[in-house]
Amino acid sequence: MEQSYAEANAKKKTTPATIALKIVLILIVITIFMASFLSKFIMLLGVAAAVALIWYWPRFQVEWEYVYCDGQLDFDMIQGGEKRKNILRIEIEEADAVVPLTSSRMDGYRHLPVKDFTSLRDDARVYAIVTRANEKEEKIVITFEPSEKMLEMMHTKCPNIVEI
Repeated sequence: MEQSYAEANAKKKTTPATIALKIVLILIVITIFMASFLSKFIMLLGVAAAVALIWYWPRFQVEWEYVYCDGQLDFDMIQGGEKRKNILRIEIEEADAVVPLTSSRMDGYRHLPVKDFTSLRDDARVYAIVTRANEKEEKIVITFEPSEKMLEMMHTKCPNIVEI
């Protein structure tokens, strides 16, 4: 039997909040270094803060990867282009709906909590999955940006759930 496999990526847009956080962190490190003239301990603290900032900096670059394989959809977060972490795995057959975010089928689900795996770009084609995550009782809405191939495969597997 042939496997159905598709993947898609969405690089998260840098938000004003992220830019502000970067600026604040840089200002903190600079302030600590300027205060380092007072004692050697503050100088060590400044070096430690600079090393921590350099270590943490790549985590500001986030990319979402969606992997669809035989009815299972994985959501992975890639930080700094190299560190991968699996965030969520769902079964499409267990979902209530996989529809565009603007679809009228979403009207009854707008009150549910949202897990956002999108790029935050205005021109992105965002889809929503309404499902139960991790065997929990409450439903959630998962937003993501699937590829055409992924949508077609999901629609072939579950035509009554997936809207193209």
